[in-house]
Amino acid sequence: ACTLYHDKGPEPWLRKTSTDAWLSTGIGEAIDGSDGASHDLGDVYCIVCYQSGGLEIFDVPNFTCVFSVENFASGKAILMDTFSPHPAKSNQEVVQMIEDVNAQERKDNSQKIGVVELAMHRWAGQHSRPLLFGILSDGTILCYHAFVFENSDTGSRDEKPVISQNSGNLSSMNGSRLRNLRFIRISLDTYARDEIPSGTPSKRLTIFKNVGGFQGLFLSGSRPTWFMMFRERLRTHP
Repeated sequence: ACTLYHDKGPEPWLRKTSTDAWLSTGIGEAIDGSDGASHDLGDVYCIVCYQSGGLEIFDVPNFTCVFSVENFASGKAILMDTFSPHPAKSNQEVVQMIEDVNAQERKDNSQKIGVVELAMHRWAGQHSRPLLFGILSDGTILCYHAFVFENSDTGSRDEKPVISQNSGNLSSMNGSRLRNLRFIRISLDTYARDEIPSGTPSKRLTIFKNVGGFQGLFLSGSRPTWFMMFRERLRTHP
């Protein structure tokens, strides 16, 4: 499964999560339109999820891997770049405690459940952050909200990173990686899981910008659902 994400605006959000963000002025390249006004191009990324369960984010058009996560389909509580330094001990203990809650269930099911559709979008708003959606082959929807991880401890320079089985390319380990990017899982408790019929899966996720004045995402299927943004939170309306 794969999708494209356009980080629009005069200040593309994902740039601030890069280790070389200080090199950026925060203003993207602009081109002059036919109306004489400048239009910011922003940044484009390609998000790919493999059959092995790993997820990677590539910048476009270079297609350099800037973010990778192993076993995305398991529904981890926190997603972080494989090459990122480990968080402080206190944070690591909290993350580990959350991860252990459904560890056994993930171990049993992750091998046979895959990702059939991906979507990533950042809706307009002063403090908006990207949301990442994934539909699993069993009908489960994973929803993650991006945030910037700030840690005063930069970690040891001699620390050896874990190499993703999908990347396998040390050339991608450069300052452009989104090392400070994190995703936290959002529970969609009111959503009733829709069993996906066998055969070729069809596109079910549709981004909308103005339905009754709201922005969000529409899920088609036998149990259609509106996911609407309201005060930077996602509201579920079956």
